[in-house]
Amino acid sequence: MPRIKSSFSAPLLVLVIYALLVSSRYIDLDSLQMKDNIFLSMIILQLLIFVLPAVFYCKLRGKKLTKKLPCKKLSGHKIGFIISTFGVLVFGSTLLNTATFYIFGAESQTSMYETYSPLGASSLTNVVYIIIALAVIPAITEEFVFRGILQSEYSDYGVGVAILMSSLMFAMLHFNLNQFIVYFFFGVIASYAVYITRSVFAGMALHLLNNLYAFFFESTLWKAIKSPNSLIFFLFVVTTLFIIFLMISFSGAEKILYLSGVKGEDSPPEAEKQEGGIKLLFEALVSPSFIACLLIFLIVTLFL
Repeated sequence: MPRIKSSFSAPLLVLVIYALLVSSRYIDLDSLQMKDNIFLSMIILQLLIFVLPAVFYCKLRGKKLTKKLPCKKLSGHKIGFIISTFGVLVFGSTLLNTATFYIFGAESQTSMYETYSPLGASSLTNVVYIIIALAVIPAITEEFVFRGILQSEYSDYGVGVAILMSSLMFAMLHFNLNQFIVYFFFGVIASYAVYITRSVFAGMALHLLNNLYAFFFESTLWKAIKSPNSLIFFLFVVTTLFIIFLMISFSGAEKILYLSGVKGEDSPPEAEKQEGGIKLLFEALVSPSFIACLLIFLIVTLFL
């Protein structure tokens, strides 16, 4: 299969998802037939927006795609790696959020679901619904599309291009210029976890943990960012923790790759065999379908 086919077809899937996501902004959830359970309506919308196009795309691409999907099981040492990588994600995002707040005055938002907060829920049942609708389902659906399908589709271009392209399109999915770098950082970390473990389930676990953290703890973090007793001390502590978790994560990644080699398992695909990385990256970036995704992102964020 020519490389250009993946660089054109993969962003087409994202383009459809972007269009459906933007269109969903104009749906009044309260007016839906299931208005007694607004979260059930949101779950169904997410399945329609992400899963339906993704399944249809996989069907069209057939075994050429499905055999590349990273679906290995998560063993015990990989769980430890995911936990340490979550630490990298939390403290790295904290540093980026602090920078965007003090440079641009921008605060974080929980994507398109910021209207609903589990802390304001009136019952345990609502909290459970919120966790399922706004944490579990997005973690599964978004990771399947961006770390499962997209990262696999760009695997022929090399690991760097695969991570970059999937992370760019994931960041654009949230239609938020102020927080673009934070979402991009998340995409890179999730892609790194999937690449090391050869499992999209690692990305789903990270995404779920991050969503839960955002719902239950991020407001406390923002109080610390906006009114720290000492900004220098705050940055020192967060930076130190970021470096510590980064070192632990790298150590865990090294162990996973070593054990994979000892057991004779396949090494992570496309890692060291690609040449002309800049040329391949340029080819991916100038794909008409990717440019269309970029245009939708700019139009929505700047004018809508």
